[in-house]
Amino acid sequence: MKGLFSEYPDVYERYFPQHCPLTDERLNAAIDKYPAVMDEMKKASHRLPEIIKEVNATYTSTYHFNHDLQFHLFIGSFGSNAFVEAKVAGDIFFAIEKLSAKEEHMKVIAAHEIGHVYHNVISGEEGIDWRNIDWMHGMTTLYREGVATYLSKRIVENVDEPVYFSYNDEGIGWYAFAEKNRHSIIKAFQEDTIGQWNMEKEREWFRLSGGNRFGYNRLGYYIGTLFVEHLVNELGEREALTLWASNSLHSRIEDWLDEQIHLSQKVNN
Repeated sequence: MKGLFSEYPDVYERYFPQHCPLTDERLNAAIDKYPAVMDEMKKASHRLPEIIKEVNATYTSTYHFNHDLQFHLFIGSFGSNAFVEAKVAGDIFFAIEKLSAKEEHMKVIAAHEIGHVYHNVISGEEGIDWRNIDWMHGMTTLYREGVATYLSKRIVENVDEPVYFSYNDEGIGWYAFAEKNRHSIIKAFQEDTIGQWNMEKEREWFRLSGGNRFGYNRLGYYIGTLFVEHLVNELGEREALTLWASNSLHSRIEDWLDEQIHLSQKVNN
């Protein structure tokens, strides 16, 4: 595998260390895991390019989005399943070993990642000042992942709801827990936004390596999607998806979190 690092440095320099720790232990463990998922990897790598074209075409027909995108399919070490550059860019990365080979699953994750780029592009059209964006704050990540999940629902319809969050068939329990414990999760996230946001909190709410608090990782995606769907209903889609260009994003999230908690307290009293 180390030979791939030198052959494709532009990919792996972005994958390590932001999206997966680069250690001998990690690499050796990954090599041991590959045989069990090799068939899925081959199927996904064969089918994904065509699926990306289909999903990209749906973005074009739905939103007249025709951005210059570059897609990188690579073998990772069981870290992130897919990612894009945070700021406006067109590079999208898929780690084949983490993907389900089912067509609808790949469509959803492709729509999610392209959604990040579309979100950035239309925000740029609204004159967003990227220097004012606090990329490392949980509220920013909450919004970004909520937008991408919302867009994946618009682009890939008629998929079971958990798939929009898990990108496979393993998210049923995760989604049932999130629905049942919505207000507890929202309250816990609000508590974590008090004081300094840090990488430990970022991992807990938005990374595959998190999930210590409730036993389920990336629950921030669920909250973010609820928030963005609320914004779309209140403001309309375009304004909701470019809200952060107005510098009022964090205050809107704070107000919404408070509102959700107060509603929960009324129901329980």
